[in-house]
Amino acid sequence: MNPGLVGLFGLAVAASASWNAVRVTDGPATLYARAANAWTPIDWWKLEARALYDVRPLRQALAPFAPPAAWRDLAKGAATGWGCLLTLSHIAALTLPLLAGLGMVGWLMQRDDPAPVGMLGLVAFIGAVLAGIGLIIDRRSPTGIDPKVGRMLGALHLVPSAVALPIAAGAVIAADAEGPWGVLGFALDLGVGIAYFALHRGPADNASGRWKRNLDRLHAALDAIDPAERARLEADVRTALDTLEERGLVGAEELERARSQPLGFLGMAMAPRKDMAPKR
Repeated sequence: MNPGLVGLFGLAVAASASWNAVRVTDGPATLYARAANAWTPIDWWKLEARALYDVRPLRQALAPFAPPAAWRDLAKGAATGWGCLLTLSHIAALTLPLLAGLGMVGWLMQRDDPAPVGMLGLVAFIGAVLAGIGLIIDRRSPTGIDPKVGRMLGALHLVPSAVALPIAAGAVIAADAEGPWGVLGFALDLGVGIAYFALHRGPADNASGRWKRNLDRLHAALDAIDPAERARLEADVRTALDTLEERGLVGAEELERARSQPLGFLGMAMAPRKDMAPKR
């Protein structure tokens, strides 16, 4: 074989081995730092988003603190099939009681046929069950939801069912209803609305309250990380910072500040959103 071809083949094999080694040992944050040609404040967020790519809950918890330009990086791949179904269930929980209530009001204005209490009550019942599940999830969450939001959700159940329940009960008493058992669906939805109000008393969150709620959510996501996984993520960020130093993209003082930040707080410390700062 031609010695020149042998040499070229050997160089190709060595280059391939070197490239594979980089791919295996370098994490996504390090690869981002290695590929950057310049460094701007938003890059701190993008680097952190790539370091946390495999930890979806942590990226989601970090997103409220990020500038809009970094949301896409933090939310990338965060939507799942189950997440889409959960979103649809939330929409159904909010719209079904309203539709059932409007249906009963519509019957009251027409009264051409017996009141469809069973069908509309079933619609309200489904909405109540979905809302009840959401209420349980919120109560189990370490941070919960803003009391103002909780009361708004409660009103979307309480008001339509408070209107529909006496109409349905009147139709049942007058023997002008199909499926009289449907009043139980309206009664349950009314109860769910009252529960939301009862469990979300107190003033709405101010800016400092929202900051604390989001910060608690971030700390909870950090605490849930496996120690070995946390060590891997921190090592990737450290290597990425070393790479930035080697390439001269970031000054020594800025790098020293970056190295002192704990996991999950790099972007927040290096490129904070001024509108997210807590108000005292």
